[in-house]
Amino acid sequence: MPATLSIAEFELLPDEPGKQELLQGEVITLPPAQDLHSSIVHAFYEALRSVVPAGRVRIKAGYRMSRDTWLQPDVSVMWPDQPIENGYRKGSPMIAIEVVSSGNTAEEIGRKTAPYLRHGAEEVWIVYRGTRSMMVHRNSTVERIADVYPCTLIPVSISLREILPAE
Repeated sequence: MPATLSIAEFELLPDEPGKQELLQGEVITLPPAQDLHSSIVHAFYEALRSVVPAGRVRIKAGYRMSRDTWLQPDVSVMWPDQPIENGYRKGSPMIAIEVVSSGNTAEEIGRKTAPYLRHGAEEVWIVYRGTRSMMVHRNSTVERIADVYPCTLIPVSISLREILPAE
């Protein structure tokens, strides 16, 4: 079993290429994003940025959720006036979006969804580019979207056909 780290210990780790997160004390490391992944992330960012007040949509912003969990969704919509603590947003964003890549495991994605919801996210969007679909997780429901998602939290309809290229 790998050693667990606190946020303070995690912050002392050397910078590495790619993405590092802390999930219940375990360091999750992913390689640098490939171009297709980055393009999808940017497409979600642009779709949300056009309807959400300036500064609330972020790419790879860090969220400190507890003493042993710090996550960095691919795209996020922050709560209005979401507090900052020690340089990071405290709690979960209002919407967390994770674009699944080949470096992610199903277990990892499942383990990340629960803390987002537990620490205040209204929705977690898990995007699967291979099936051109996404799962929208809420506290009590999960909805599979294969075409257009009319979000009720913010005034946007997300067309997966436009954002996710055919492979």
